[in-house]
Amino acid sequence: ESTTLAVTFALDGSEAKLENILKWETAMKDYLLEQMGRRSDLKIAFSTDRALEDEIDRASHADIFTIVLSYILMFIYVGVTLGDIDCSFKGCLLNSKALLGVGGVVIVLVSVISALGVTSYAGLPTTLIVVEVIPFLILAVGVDNVYIMVQGIQRIITEKIEREESLNTAAIRGILSTMMRDTFPAMILSSLCQMVAFALGSLSFMPSVQNFAYNATIALLMNFLLQSTVFLILIRLDLLRQLNGRLDILCCIKAKISKADRGPTKWFIEEYWSKYLLLNKWISALILIFFGCFTIANVMLIPDLKLGLEPTMALPSDSYLLDYYHIAYTDYRIGPGMSFVFKSRDGSPLDVYEEKTYGELISNEKSLLKTIGKYGESADFQYITGKGGSFMKYFSDDWLKSEPCCWNNGNDFCPSIDDRKGCSVCPQEDMTSDTKYKYLQWFISDVPRTDGSGCSKGGAVSYSNSAKFSSSNRSVISGRFTSNHGVLSTSHAFITARQQALLIADEVNSNSKIIQVYAYSSFYPYYEQYDTIVRECAVNLVVTIIATFIVALLLLGFQIHAALCVMLSVTMCAVDMIGSMVYLDIPLNAISLVNLLLSVGIAVEFSANIVQAFTTSKEVGRANKARHALRKTGPAIVSGIAMTNFVGVIVLAAAKSQLFVVFYFRMFFTINVLCVAHTIIFLPAFLAFLGD
Repeated sequence: ESTTLAVTFALDGSEAKLENILKWETAMKDYLLEQMGRRSDLKIAFSTDRALEDEIDRASHADIFTIVLSYILMFIYVGVTLGDIDCSFKGCLLNSKALLGVGGVVIVLVSVISALGVTSYAGLPTTLIVVEVIPFLILAVGVDNVYIMVQGIQRIITEKIEREESLNTAAIRGILSTMMRDTFPAMILSSLCQMVAFALGSLSFMPSVQNFAYNATIALLMNFLLQSTVFLILIRLDLLRQLNGRLDILCCIKAKISKADRGPTKWFIEEYWSKYLLLNKWISALILIFFGCFTIANVMLIPDLKLGLEPTMALPSDSYLLDYYHIAYTDYRIGPGMSFVFKSRDGSPLDVYEEKTYGELISNEKSLLKTIGKYGESADFQYITGKGGSFMKYFSDDWLKSEPCCWNNGNDFCPSIDDRKGCSVCPQEDMTSDTKYKYLQWFISDVPRTDGSGCSKGGAVSYSNSAKFSSSNRSVISGRFTSNHGVLSTSHAFITARQQALLIADEVNSNSKIIQVYAYSSFYPYYEQYDTIVRECAVNLVVTIIATFIVALLLLGFQIHAALCVMLSVTMCAVDMIGSMVYLDIPLNAISLVNLLLSVGIAVEFSANIVQAFTTSKEVGRANKARHALRKTGPAIVSGIAMTNFVGVIVLAAAKSQLFVVFYFRMFFTINVLCVAHTIIFLPAFLAFLGD
């Protein structure tokens, strides 16, 4: 007894009818969802060609609140933590930088919106990847620069208070000049490295990577220009407020300028971390050994990296498609349909009944139909099933030989569903090629009867689009034979199924001199990206890392050891992230590839600042220089980028879609951890041990 009934509606997918098809699918979905709510005695599961795209779009809109909340929390964190700490209420507000933090965040938003505006004007689509990843990248870069500049200002003010120098509005120009001298070289280095790297990333052949690279490059440029101009004006206004003793937010209230306490992050890094991390060479050596072994282990994991994106991962938890995929994977014995499209090699119409052409299509041992059947029955090709279906074979062996089917009235065909008075059986003795073509077109237009009283073998339903005839109706411009895939339940199965179909087409093409064959199924266009994604990933990462090295070498005054330190840290972050994807069960696809490029951008932002501080330090000895670089940039990296990103990323764990949980929460969190660890643990130890 059967427990499951599968019904397939085959629609004419021509472009002229696409609008009506979409309306029909929408109406069918609404009707079946209504029936699912009414019928408790019947379990209905269904899907359409547009269903997955619609559900992903619905999931994206459902998680908008989560995404917005994530960025709001990051903005609040920046506003609250940007200034120094003071125990008194007035002192706290005097040294607070809440309004300045809001200004910095607004600049980040304007940078992102400007990039989206420019790319939209250029005709590039705004995708989910761009909307989620670009703000994360620009926020990381922008907030880091904001923290570095503001903490540079606070450090200068603290030094002036300790030296008992006068602090008045006349000192503003000197404070700003000193801050720009100390911080702008690192900002230029990191921003230019990232812009060049992402600009080269736009040379990728993957549209999603190109789109990300264009937006990232423009947003980084806008962010740098605005921070170098508008944000400096905001800093000057905030300095004017602070030196006049006016409170932040409550500017009408005045207070006495005093030395603020260090924040906990700055206190910990300056008093403990920079001292004990770089206490001696043995500690540095152990750190280098640990990170080296960790990277080697991750390199060994790279061959185990999975490819693809499971359809169920992209769906919201309440999607009706989850039931469909579950039933399809457990109860079905057959998978998606597939076609082998053929045409002549020289582009001319094919006489399919010419002996050699017929042989390559039907009768030879290495013909298209027999090759499909051979692999359909092969155990090695588990994702290809069936002997293959041919409109020519079905026409000649079934329809033409079945007496109730081919009837005519002279030169006119008498369809099976019409009254056949005055019609007779088609003559079949000594048929010419012209007669066969005429009958073949009758077969393809014949609608089968379903009442059991006439011909049920007409080809109008199954084969109406199987052949495109020439204007003379005496040859075929192109045609297709059909088959089926096996049950496909994972991305690996979909990728392998497509590759097996392409192997069949390649074998037929290698044995044929007349026809050219192409394999196709509805899911092939999406999974085609996995033919080249590994190469695309390797090329994009190598190009961006090499570009980072060249720019760093130029801007660091051809100090090759310093540029190599930046490149080494960035490379290790990227390699460790790829290895982490294996044990975090994150597959490689367009989304994770963009996130890997994001990890390079954030690693450059972290590493370039500390290496630049190391090369410009006036301390004596590698360890002292590394300690100075860590004290100068470490607090901004940890309390700025790292904590800001952690605050925003944690919220994404509550997203309804597994797509956000896996590729944004899990992956962003790991990128943040790895970049921070390499920057404040590995890189200072490496600089102290081998920096010069």
